[in-house]
Amino acid sequence: MQSMKHPLMFLTLLGSFGLTNLQADIPVWRGNHNGTFEVTSAPIDWSKEQVWEIPLDTKSNGTPILVGNRLIFTAEPDKLICADSQSGQILWQQSNDLFTLHNIDSAKKAQIETHTAMIEERNLQIGKLKNEVRRLEANLKKDPDNKQVAEAMAIKEGEMEGYQEEINVMRNLPFYKDFDMPPAHQTNGYTSYSPHFDGKRIYAQFGFGVVAAYDLDGKRLWTSFLENPDHNWGGATMPQIIDGKLIIRFDDYHALDPSNGKKLWSTESEVVFGTPVPFTVEGKHFAFTPRGEVIRISDGKVLQKGLVKINTDRAWAIFNTPALVDNIIYAANGVGKEEGHAYAYRIPSTVASLNKKGLELVWHTEVSKDRYYSSPLIHDGLVYLVGQESVITALEAKTGDLVYEQKIQGVSGTAYPTMVLADNKIYQGTEDGDMVIFEPGRTFKEITRNKLGPYRSTPLFINKVAYLRTYERLIAVGSL
Repeated sequence: MQSMKHPLMFLTLLGSFGLTNLQADIPVWRGNHNGTFEVTSAPIDWSKEQVWEIPLDTKSNGTPILVGNRLIFTAEPDKLICADSQSGQILWQQSNDLFTLHNIDSAKKAQIETHTAMIEERNLQIGKLKNEVRRLEANLKKDPDNKQVAEAMAIKEGEMEGYQEEINVMRNLPFYKDFDMPPAHQTNGYTSYSPHFDGKRIYAQFGFGVVAAYDLDGKRLWTSFLENPDHNWGGATMPQIIDGKLIIRFDDYHALDPSNGKKLWSTESEVVFGTPVPFTVEGKHFAFTPRGEVIRISDGKVLQKGLVKINTDRAWAIFNTPALVDNIIYAANGVGKEEGHAYAYRIPSTVASLNKKGLELVWHTEVSKDRYYSSPLIHDGLVYLVGQESVITALEAKTGDLVYEQKIQGVSGTAYPTMVLADNKIYQGTEDGDMVIFEPGRTFKEITRNKLGPYRSTPLFINKVAYLRTYERLIAVGSL
């Protein structure tokens, strides 16, 4: 195993590779719209078979892409990084922070940083007040007639409102608002969006409203400032090219011109974290969103909505990406201990039928009541789902009938990583670093498990090697 404690930055190795020799091997997250990798060898013992690793300064939930011999990935809060897939050496990295993109001087940067610190101090006070309000609420439940407690709670709530009003004013001051970083929960951060390569440009998306395009040498080609995410946890809808348009989501869906970042159309959207799956009918392009909408890509018009059940109290709890296999779209979602759903929709053969009748529901099955961060995996007639509590559900792909349900014992942390299949083995992970490998089929049979350190990204498999970006390192496992 090769370990690099001090990776070299901005190497000129790219100059020794001609673009004609490059091949975009895995240029986009879930490029086949399913979690399968067509390889004949995939590692089992990830510690023993590790080839190299490089330490990383900051974490990210984003999954790398592979372009020729380049692994391209993100790091919190604004980095786009390119590493050599054969050695792990860092070839280049670029910052995409608001200061850099606006090209401001040091004096204004200091002014903005001071202003940000003042906002953060008020947010800190709000956090303390929230804890006090929760304590008072608990006391009031025990003694509903206690006027003293009720008055104290009202005073604390008023103080919170006052701080929030101050924050709103401070964030909208003209000199500051273009540099205001939106909130992002530490679970999600600003870089849960994996990069995308279309054969010409790398597209990187960051959770403070920025999309940037780069060439393979790390040269920034353009940037676009759109809007902040619509949820305080940030966002995770991956950028993708559909019908020659770059489809982006922060608050609403936007189509951009890939050559310059100019907006082509926008479509309103409710909160969602997953990524739409594209499909075509008679050469026309559409997308099925995780919230059960059908969007026409030519103009952004919503043709259909409400195809998945969304709990009205937790309408934001749509986290994963639908799958598309053999003209059938598979989707899953759920909310904690309240509900869980899986769906299969058939894509019609004509645009006229799609416009008139929409997608055809093949089946809907109630599944384990849980959140589904991992996207559906379809293989050999079965649909595999995993909830946040590491419960594996296998369904008949044709009917939605339950084949088995299996709780994975002895793992910890939420099952954020998307379940994938490689070399007839299924890999299922958790954020605490557990990777359980099991056999596909009608009964659950575990092969082995590995402990890799915390991660939320998806492993990549190409030829005889796998790559994984954990919080602390980028690793190559198998045989190069």
